[in-house]
Amino acid sequence: MRDRIDFPTTMFGAAYLGYVGGLFDEGFEAGFPAWLQETNEAMLLEYPFIAEINDEHIIGSAGHLYCIVPVDENATIAINRVQWNEKTQTDEVTEVLYRSESGEPVLLFANLDGIAHEADTQVFITDNNGNTCEWYPSLDAMSHLAPCTSEAGDYLSFDFTEYAWYDVPSEFAGWLSDGWTGVTALGLAGSQSTSMSWITETMVEETGRYAYFSLRFYLEDETGGTVDLEWTYEDSDDIEEMWSGFWAIQTIPDGPSYVTLSLSLVGGNSYGVTDGPVYLCERYPLLISPSGTELLVGAGESGVCLPFMSQSTTACVLTQAAG
Repeated sequence: MRDRIDFPTTMFGAAYLGYVGGLFDEGFEAGFPAWLQETNEAMLLEYPFIAEINDEHIIGSAGHLYCIVPVDENATIAINRVQWNEKTQTDEVTEVLYRSESGEPVLLFANLDGIAHEADTQVFITDNNGNTCEWYPSLDAMSHLAPCTSEAGDYLSFDFTEYAWYDVPSEFAGWLSDGWTGVTALGLAGSQSTSMSWITETMVEETGRYAYFSLRFYLEDETGGTVDLEWTYEDSDDIEEMWSGFWAIQTIPDGPSYVTLSLSLVGGNSYGVTDGPVYLCERYPLLISPSGTELLVGAGESGVCLPFMSQSTTACVLTQAAG
């Protein structure tokens, strides 16, 4: 189960999976994988063991959901519900929830009042060397998992939550889990002196003919620059459409980056065929492959299609042109 997680020197790993409330009328075991696949498919693809955790290691049925994975496979785990006592100024145990000496991963529902910043659950993990850590599952002011730290300030927990993957379109899930990341301005356009071209071959649907497309980015600064797009039918030497304009990027390293393209049709066989100028302005999600040689372009946020895409296209892969 732990092969996919390379924990640093800590006592346990933890991930925040989201809020669950009344979704599993047919049973948690049947409903959980489907729920996680719908809300964060990329997380499930990256850590498939989460869906394999059985009901013996699931604590609770509603609330904010956490996955806890002890580093020591023989660790002892103790989980209690607690309540703050104003008189004693301590957390008092109100219910014993779980005891285990196997160190298996668990799914824990906590913060039952719906407020993830207020802890109501106590987790003790003790390894084979007698080291013990005490953790209260909750979220911090940045809505990230609250860490477990020692009295000396050392981190005893490792957060393997993929925050940038929440609310990502489902078509990107497999790519993210395979190591694709958000592209940077330099990764998209190369240096200021060279520019970079991305190419693809696909069918132009209304004609049934294949065409070659080239999307070339020129870098002005880390926020964007200029861009040219042109395409030619595979059996023709004439450029069918030439577009030119500007691009601006919002870089998100751990999820799709967003690139806004503002293009005008400036030449080619199609130029002047329609009345008046032709403009295109749209924001597209982009991922780049681990090698940096493939670019995934997702559907535009407002449904505006690039010439090599259509309304039915959810994502298209372009390859970096040689030279």
